[in-house]
Amino acid sequence: TATSINNIGLVMQDKGDLDGALVMYKKALAIQEKTLGKQSPVTASSYNNIASVMKQKGDLDGALVMYKKALAIQEKTLGKQSPSTATSYNNIGLVMKQKGD
Repeated sequence: TATSINNIGLVMQDKGDLDGALVMYKKALAIQEKTLGKQSPVTASSYNNIASVMKQKGDLDGALVMYKKALAIQEKTLGKQSPSTATSYNNIGLVMKQKGD
């Protein structure tokens, strides 16, 4: 169910419905936290999706918080050398650059 909800969020985001996508991603995250736990790499992926929408909406501070949550989970569960972890480092760097930090 969480995967289907997440996929709906992806389509909504691709179509430009950022508010709708955010609702779907948050629903998927709630299910994942309940079923997989807060330290699951799948849960981290949902944090990344939420951050992506927040970034698109211009909420750079909120996006940074979500990207950092994803990164913390990925470092703990996948390690610092994982491609997923590297993507999170990159996402954080892009937001910081956009903020001028």
